[in-house]
Amino acid sequence: MPELDYMVLADYVRTDNGNLHIMGAGIDTIIAAKLPAARNVGIALRLTFDSTERPGIDHRIELIFQSSDQVLAKVRGELKTPPKPDDVPVHWKTGVVTALQIGLPLPQYGDYSIELTLDDKHLKSIDLRVVPPVTGS
Repeated sequence: MPELDYMVLADYVRTDNGNLHIMGAGIDTIIAAKLPAARNVGIALRLTFDSTERPGIDHRIELIFQSSDQVLAKVRGELKTPPKPDDVPVHWKTGVVTALQIGLPLPQYGDYSIELTLDDKHLKSIDLRVVPPVTGS
């Protein structure tokens, strides 16, 4: 079964020749002067597959953006178990990196979360809050 190595929320992410580039990583708060609004964010994640998995097996991946009382957005996709690289040790885990840029709808101030599932199994939750700008006194 694939395992999640990491999932990070960032300003911008991209992949290039198997490398994952992340800018502004670790977002947990969005400041919004006016709502409703939307915010583009990057989600960087890396899944690892051990040598016992047969290459080519289909896996379902889903990201769910939600508030405490409703699902606001879903992103679904599929990926296949990658082939094991030649000349690596038996214990070697093959990594697959993914970079997603998504727009998050922000209807109100408050707490939100981004949930990651793989084959309907929950792997990770990232908390996110939306707050108004701090005004001077």
